[in-house]
Amino acid sequence: MLIRKAAVAPLPARLENLLATYEKNLRLEVFFIRNKDTASLLEILPQQGDLIRAIEEMMPTLGLPDATAAVLAKRLAEADALREANRMEVDRGVEELKNELQEMNAARVRIRQMRHISKTTYTQEEPTARLQDWA
Repeated sequence: MLIRKAAVAPLPARLENLLATYEKNLRLEVFFIRNKDTASLLEILPQQGDLIRAIEEMMPTLGLPDATAAVLAKRLAEADALREANRMEVDRGVEELKNELQEMNAARVRIRQMRHISKTTYTQEEPTARLQDWA
């Protein structure tokens, strides 16, 4: 005797296409973040916003059965978790860049101080030469 799983009604083709594209773009975001490809990441983010808006606008008009709506909710929850992980990865990268910039700025200040010291060391008279005619 075969036991069959209850068949879940498939999502309408347009919604499935939008959701699949959104999930694919989330994986692309991970790739762009890891490779520090900010130009491509900035290009894909507005598209993601448009996809989410289209999915949210489409969902109430479909009248999905409960089982299908539950599957859709699960997929959206997984996508939200991935999006949150992407956001945290971007925040971590930005924090690393801030730290690197602070270190570079501190090094620049030290170099400026050393230049000033080296210029003033060679241009000032010797202390003994100043005191020579004093008496």
